[in-house]
Amino acid sequence: MKLSYLSYFFTYETHIPDGIGFALFGPWHLLWLSVIFAICVRYVWIYKKGDERKKRRMDGLTACSLVVWIVVRAIYIAVIHEAFLYELPFHLCSMAGILCAVHCLTKWKWLGQVLYTICLPGTVLALLFPNWNFYPVIHFITLEGFLFHMGIVLYVAGKLASHEIRPDFVKLWQVVLFLTAVVIPIYWFDKRYDVNYMFVNWPSAGSPLVWLADRMGNPGYLIGYAALVFLCMLLMDAGYLIVAGRRNQKLFF
Repeated sequence: MKLSYLSYFFTYETHIPDGIGFALFGPWHLLWLSVIFAICVRYVWIYKKGDERKKRRMDGLTACSLVVWIVVRAIYIAVIHEAFLYELPFHLCSMAGILCAVHCLTKWKWLGQVLYTICLPGTVLALLFPNWNFYPVIHFITLEGFLFHMGIVLYVAGKLASHEIRPDFVKLWQVVLFLTAVVIPIYWFDKRYDVNYMFVNWPSAGSPLVWLADRMGNPGYLIGYAALVFLCMLLMDAGYLIVAGRRNQKLFF
């Protein structure tokens, strides 16, 4: 990373020159992933050792931080006078941050299923294939992107560790219903305003969706996209049941 790139710390993507971003699975990306993994392991260890009061405090701080990041990013966009049309919280991960806060307040079981079955794998994929990698490794959006997504993983991992989130195959229809209710209006919004929330208008660069689009076309890749999402849901719930069953209904955390 060149020190001159620091001058772009608050520069928005529309004014970022080519060639100063970080490479997917390059040294800087792997460093971010390693740090996030270490923090997550430490967080879950502290969470498991804490009493109920400490767990509630950790839940609240983590969920609150996600909302703060959304607000801070909105303020950033307002200050630099960029269009909010491309910065609405309509991506799955942006919604996940809000959903974590809602779950922290309500403890709705169906929402816990959504957070684990859809939001957690979506967040992990976003960390593995970040669509903000055209920014320098030290940039406001880079920091916000990695730390925000890490917060989602922390919150869901804590709830899994405390068994407040217990995935259930029988309740999988709730996740399908949630996705249907969310994706249909977002697809219309994407087409109406030529944006790409939840990547249903075109695949995210560098993601596995590009491979699908190359073979199935656009919008044909949406069929494969939907199939992958449903398969992911099944595997997430199956994985939980297998691990919980082998540990006498207790997670490996």
